[in-house]
Amino acid sequence: MFFVMGFGSKDEFLKNISFKCTNCLNEKFELYQVSNVFSFFFIPIFKFNKKFLIICKNCKSIYKLKNESLKKVLDSSWVTYDDIEEIIRNNNVCKNCGCMVDKSDKFCPNCGNKL
Repeated sequence: MFFVMGFGSKDEFLKNISFKCTNCLNEKFELYQVSNVFSFFFIPIFKFNKKFLIICKNCKSIYKLKNESLKKVLDSSWVTYDDIEEIIRNNNVCKNCGCMVDKSDKFCPNCGNKL
């Protein structure tokens, strides 16, 4: 008898939402559910270790939502700073054009604006 079982991760887009990014000040974000999945014959059986992340569409900064804030966020499509549990990644971008920059840059290599 041959069984194929396994563990993996799954990212599921839930909704477009609004939040003021602490990095680039953009307000357009996407809400994702990230979870580990147990599969049997490539069919997902159950999910565990669910996390809800919001990702900035401009600079790709990632914020983790508090689990108790999820229902409010899904209903209102708006996230406040009180709903954020932690900042996972905060990229450096030019506030003028959205181009990725190094922390050591004084001017944007794309548009030339002072950082």
